Parts: sequence; C-alpha cells; structure tokens
Amino acid sequence: LKRFWPPAGLPVARRPEPTVLLLSALAAAMAWVQPPAGKGKGKDSWGGGKALAISCVGGATGYGGGKGWSDKGKGGKDYGKGKDKGKGKGKGKGKRGPSGPTLPRQRVTTEPVTGEVLEWKGKYGWIKPTVPLEHPLAIKHNGNLYVSMSDLVGGITQLTPGSLCQFHVFSDPSGLGAEECLGS
Repeated sequence: LKRFWPPAGLPVARRPEPTVLLLSALAAAMAWVQPPAGKGKGKDSWGGGKALAISCVGGATGYGGGKGWSDKGKGGKDYGKGKDKGKGKGKGKGKRGPSGPTLPRQRVTTEPVTGEVLEWKGKYGWIKPTVPLEHPLAIKHNGNLYVSMSDLVGGITQLTPGSLCQFHVFSDPSGLGAEECLGS
C-alpha cells in the first residue's frame, strides 16, 4: 500500500483517507448476485429462500440461500444435539472414591489436636495439623485434614482461614479428617 500511497496527481487536500480507499476497494470486490435457479420457495433469509447472496473473493457465498442453522436440508436433524460421531463419551474425571461427611468413621486420636485452617469453601474446608500425623492415610491430601460444617461445635458455622483450631482426627475411606472442631 505504501508504494501506491499517496496517489499521484491528487492535490493534498483532496486525497482520500487510506481506510476510505480500503473500504471502497472491498465494496467493489463484492457484488450482489441472485441465488442459483431452483433454490428457495419464498421463505425469508433465516429459513433459506429468496435472499440475495454475496459473492466474495474466491467464489464463496454467504447471506441467505441456506437452510437456517444447518445445511442438512429438509428432514435433516443436525441441531447440535444427540449423538456426536467419533467423540465417545468423553474423558470425565475418572473413577472417584467415596467422599463426604456421612462415610463411616474411626477415631484416630484420643486427645484433641491443634492445627491451622488452610481454606474454607462454604460447607467444608481443610486444616493443616500443627504436628504432622503419623498415619498411613496421612499422605493423602498432602497431610491436610478434611473438615465439614457438620463437624464444627460451639455454635460456629464456618472457620476462618489462618486461624487455629482444636479437633479430634478420624479416618474414613476417603482419608483423614477433623471432627468435634473448635475454632473461629
């Protein structure tokens, strides 16, 4: 574009802006044409029919002349639902083990233990014990203990991240957790 700009012979005050030239060149490249004969039965452009098609560079056409959202034609059932060939059922998250506060528990500690609240996610959270536990399941969840809102005592309904709390440790099929938790 720089080789041909500015156009020779035009006074400086009458030279068009480069964007105006680009738009006029684009408009000249596109032409309105009638859709091929035999297409359309009087429907509007959403359902195909008598709308005009724009012939673009390369011979591709757009705007109208189609069958709505899909090119399957009459009776085609390509609505983006149903079976999708070649994709299978998806990867998913794999097999998950048991979880939640209703699993059968076995208490591990006889005396209360202290720890720091790492995070609270509405109805459950994670606690890091002050002294790391020596238990086969302690390697799960990086040594952190699960605590549910139903395990809180003393009238509290949530724990504050960063605060200290006191609790008993239990084990269930999901790992280690904290019950009878006193904290803030």
